[in-house]
Amino acid sequence: MSLHGIIFDHDGTLVDSEGVHFSIWQEILAGMSVGFTKEAYLLHYCGVPTRKNAEDLVAQHNLPITADELYRTKQQRLEQRLAATPFPAMPGARDAMVQCRQAGLKVGIATGANRFELDTSIAAHNFGDFVQAATTRDDVTRSKPAPDTYLRTLEQLQLPATEAIAVEDSTTGIAAAKAAGMRCIAVAYEFAKGQDLSAADYHVDDLSAAAALAISLQ
Repeated sequence: MSLHGIIFDHDGTLVDSEGVHFSIWQEILAGMSVGFTKEAYLLHYCGVPTRKNAEDLVAQHNLPITADELYRTKQQRLEQRLAATPFPAMPGARDAMVQCRQAGLKVGIATGANRFELDTSIAAHNFGDFVQAATTRDDVTRSKPAPDTYLRTLEQLQLPATEAIAVEDSTTGIAAAKAAGMRCIAVAYEFAKGQDLSAADYHVDDLSAAAALAISLQ
């Protein structure tokens, strides 16, 4: 099936956000005398929606706080951080979008991040000139690994799942794309190294290679 669209994940794919998420969780947990290692984050929390992370952390460490309270604390800290310093773009992120648009592909974003996080990245890195549709967790009932963010983005792009490809860096994201009926390219950056990316259809080292691959499938 020929390809007419590409849909990028946000966290860990277009922007280098996972290190920021990890450091904020580490700070919050340190305040409750709980150690939190990068290894633990990579194995169990990276690529997972924040609310699910909050639920798991409360349960695992028997925290003196509810999951909702922990979630709200994390979001407040994150928004404060982003207001000062947006997530840095991954190498080649904007160029990959440029290449895809110039080749005639429709470009979308499907993310488990909230609208504030995504809008901050789009504004900071001038992604808006190339993105034709974007869905966040605020726009759907179920976040990844459910397919809802991808299905809504496909609808906005007016494409069937068979004519678009996803670009992801996590087990959760790949599951969401596959559940939507899409092919998926896995990009293995640093924080993806603890993830099982085997369910993806293609594996590349960076976004430039992902864009080139998508263009070759037209």
